[in-house]
Amino acid sequence: MGKVYFNVKDIFGNNHKEVEIIRIYENTASILDVNTNLTWVVRKRELGLEETNPNNKYPGHFDYRKTKRQWKGKEQQLVDMVRSYN
Repeated sequence: MGKVYFNVKDIFGNNHKEVEIIRIYENTASILDVNTNLTWVVRKRELGLEETNPNNKYPGHFDYRKTKRQWKGKEQQLVDMVRSYN
């Protein structure tokens, strides 16, 4: 925790130039984007870490490909939507 990584992709397919790890979970990690000051969720393998318990039981539970297609190139729209909830 507190480690800094560069050029990390979140689950929405958007690239973050500089991030700091807040917390590490079984298969994901929460990160803080230094530029936008927002927190995001990334898969551990995006950071080069090994997943503790990969979820093979429900492969379609959360469709990463669909989510990435939906939000690719719309990072600012996603950031504005997240900020509107706060």
